[in-house]
Amino acid sequence: MSTDFSSIDRLVEFGMGLAVAKQMISTMNTVMNNTQVAGVNAGTTGQTGAVSAPYTSEKWYVAIDNRQAGPLTPAEVEHLVANGTIHDNTLIWRAGMTGWQMACNIPEINKLFLLNKI
Repeated sequence: MSTDFSSIDRLVEFGMGLAVAKQMISTMNTVMNNTQVAGVNAGTTGQTGAVSAPYTSEKWYVAIDNRQAGPLTPAEVEHLVANGTIHDNTLIWRAGMTGWQMACNIPEINKLFLLNKI
């Protein structure tokens, strides 16, 4: 087997190998981003997940009527869910999250929706 990269055949093989490797990496990244793990990026499709800390006294920010509301306590968020102000597609954020997420994709908030259906 020749390791001489001066021939065009070897350069083509090398380039094809790089292309295959790049495709494999892309496929693996897609699979990893779409993998659902309970409590982390639950229900998202390729979004960087809402890294969830336990539902504590953290301050939440909510987009209501295209305006940011907050900081809100967990009790205030719970009240807004109960009275229907916060819906499953309402955008919510708090410190520690990589970006605004739909409420249904945040396990602590989704739990409130489920509890209010009783």
